[in-house]
Amino acid sequence: MIGLAWLIAARPARALDKQGAAHQGSGGSGAADQGGFDLSGGLFLGVLPYNPSYAARPDNSGLALLRAGGHLDVDLIGQRLFIPVDLNIFSDRCTSAVRPSEVDGIVGVASAWPLLRGSVEVGARAEGDFPVDGAAYQRSCTPPSSAVRVQSYGDLRARYIFSAASWFPGLARALADGDLSGWLTLGWFAYNPSYAARPDNSGRALLRYAVHLGVSFWRQRLALVADGTMFTSNGDNEPAGAPAVSPIRPTELDTTLELVLRLDPYDLHLGFERDMPLDRGGLVQQMLMVSAGWSFAFPRR
Repeated sequence: MIGLAWLIAARPARALDKQGAAHQGSGGSGAADQGGFDLSGGLFLGVLPYNPSYAARPDNSGLALLRAGGHLDVDLIGQRLFIPVDLNIFSDRCTSAVRPSEVDGIVGVASAWPLLRGSVEVGARAEGDFPVDGAAYQRSCTPPSSAVRVQSYGDLRARYIFSAASWFPGLARALADGDLSGWLTLGWFAYNPSYAARPDNSGRALLRYAVHLGVSFWRQRLALVADGTMFTSNGDNEPAGAPAVSPIRPTELDTTLELVLRLDPYDLHLGFERDMPLDRGGLVQQMLMVSAGWSFAFPRR
């Protein structure tokens, strides 16, 4: 049953989140199922052909053009103890099409266990988002909207991963060997010196609520994916004179819709993302991305 988490995470999509799904490159069997050592993950390269407002740096300067990165899971004791690693690199279409403008790194430790015909994952992660092209933002077509140059945090989170086909066996046949799967996530920013609670970099994030749903068809080669992520504010770095915030009321909503074609070990993605404030007006970031990815697993399964 632990292998269920691999299969669910692998098939739907990576979406546009900066953090890839755990074990997205695996197939649900092998050394990690037995509690052994395992490596899995993927690499991707994408272009943003439509981008009116999605920033190229943590201070919201520039407009992103290219996005590249990857996800790696290092299973130490199978999924009972593994290390997820993510890397994202952006370029600014206003300064250089290929020169990186921002690099984001995420690393953590997590553990997954079977629960209620699905899997529950608990763990901790740390993220740092860094500008890497010096003062190039001064030449960008979109100036900085905040003084925040680096965003970082450390969080604790729990995630329940589910598959509707495990509850309703007839669903797979109805979807041509497909599934309705996803996960629910609750996270707490236990350490947060600079990670924002809204797209305009105001506030400091306290809680993260996330929902991921994917419907796959045609032997799971075609998928429609929807993601929703909300943040709350801990009350720090709020604008002067702004009303008091609630620690549980969302301040930002990020939504993603994506179409995925998967021909193992390759996949093609077409996705649209929109990040918007919820408790007041302000900056809205949105973009369309086309990307191609390659997944791997060692030992090969």
